[in-house]
Amino acid sequence: MKYDIVDDNQTDTRYPFDPKANALEIEKRNKFKKNPGVRVAMVRSTGGMYIFGPAKSYSMLYPQELLSYINQEDFESFISEVNESIKKYWPCFFTFIIAFGFALLTCFISLYLPKVCLDDTERFVGYVLDRWNETWQIKGIKVEYRRYLFSSYLEFYKL
Repeated sequence: MKYDIVDDNQTDTRYPFDPKANALEIEKRNKFKKNPGVRVAMVRSTGGMYIFGPAKSYSMLYPQELLSYINQEDFESFISEVNESIKKYWPCFFTFIIAFGFALLTCFISLYLPKVCLDDTERFVGYVLDRWNETWQIKGIKVEYRRYLFSSYLEFYKL
């Protein structure tokens, strides 16, 4: 099934249940992945993390490489908003207890439960990043979330 890219005001790319909005979001991210730009700075994670998910928090230390792009107050409010979004949607401790407690009984299928919750966390962090990227586009900088096996980063790119 293919969705046409529509450029109307009725489609909000942050609405998670609209298939056209999701197609627009995927198209926008794929376009950036083809031509990401030059990496300026990287913010490391500071909190614990699940195997294949985002970290619980990111460092509030202001990278000096961003001095010519964004000020420290904007950076701190951005990181605070990202950390609050993660804290809001991070699975509770009980979810992990159920997942690991019933892992043998369910042939490890129960480990998928935290993964579903962490996918929601990543999606909502992506909405925060999209909103900040819209404001920072005139400053010539973009932030992307990168996830690796046991780590995740917020990377700033020069447009």
